[in-house]
Amino acid sequence: MRLSRYVKKAAMGAAAIPLLAGCAGEQGTGGAVERAAERPASWTDLPVRTGARDVVHTDADHRSYKVRITVKSLVRGSEEDMRGARADEELKGMVPHYLSFEVTNTGRKRIPAAYMVDSNFALNGTDWARGEKVYVSGGRPGGVDLPCADTAPKTLAPGDSYNTCVTYALPKGVGVLSLTHNADGYLDEGGAVATWRVEGGLEAASAGLAEPGEVVRVRWDAREDGVLELPATLVSVRRGSATDLAGLDLGLNGNERRGIPYYVSVTYTNPGPKDLYADQANRVRLLTEGGRQIQGKTPFVVDTKIPGCPSDWVARTIPPGDSVTECSIHLVTDDGDKPFAVGFAEAGRPGLVAWRAPLR
Repeated sequence: MRLSRYVKKAAMGAAAIPLLAGCAGEQGTGGAVERAAERPASWTDLPVRTGARDVVHTDADHRSYKVRITVKSLVRGSEEDMRGARADEELKGMVPHYLSFEVTNTGRKRIPAAYMVDSNFALNGTDWARGEKVYVSGGRPGGVDLPCADTAPKTLAPGDSYNTCVTYALPKGVGVLSLTHNADGYLDEGGAVATWRVEGGLEAASAGLAEPGEVVRVRWDAREDGVLELPATLVSVRRGSATDLAGLDLGLNGNERRGIPYYVSVTYTNPGPKDLYADQANRVRLLTEGGRQIQGKTPFVVDTKIPGCPSDWVARTIPPGDSVTECSIHLVTDDGDKPFAVGFAEAGRPGLVAWRAPLR
């Protein structure tokens, strides 16, 4: 059995891999017939809000295609599924999750690389980190077929559909918050987003949050001075208006310009012994109920007049023992989503440290 990190799916071609129940059935478009096997008792069906969403798939050449994605099920596997796998060290001990869904080409163009549609997906954990997409070959211990395989065809004609399954790995003990599809790819948070939430995920994610005003030490890469632990405090999260940003050069795309800006202010204290350059805001993420991590935009001039988001901290150095409050601008582009928490991406550590968002 082999489990590997994310690689380009083009190398896989259209090879079909046997499936277990939950990802099984006939695959007409791809020409492969999948085998069903007895489902392990250790698996758990997660309460994902299934259903269809009309989305835009953007391929590696930035070409857009209209598709409908229908999530069918999300199943948490067990460490047993990965026993004996030749895996990257960071994946050992992680728990696989099997996402089954249908893809329909609702546009007028043939999709030339249909097997790349799920590259716009992200499985969001309750630790505010994304699940690792993995590809598996071989079988479970005892000769049982693998639980999930990507059987997408090479191309997809207008009106055609296919059913497939993708595997994600999460650390043991981490739940699933949601599944998201970003029209511009999951690394680009400025595109249109479709969300499938998992019931109970938000409550689980909330359990580990710091409260607003609570001091949390965050790891900051000060380059030649090494990694510093800065005492940090979330001050406020304010909802703004698109008119606040008129005339500012923030590099917004069309979708972001139509979004709702939120202004996040965090205070940092310099522990010394040297001056600290004020540049921590680019590590702040606005975390939404749908599981998105929205990186901030910051004005690069000190006299920007944004209500509730001062820019007087830009290009400053902070003496040892002093503090600075920095503000970043986060655009929420999904009408059905709203802020839930604020996270800080620490140096040298996966995931985020986070506070509950005191929305104003």
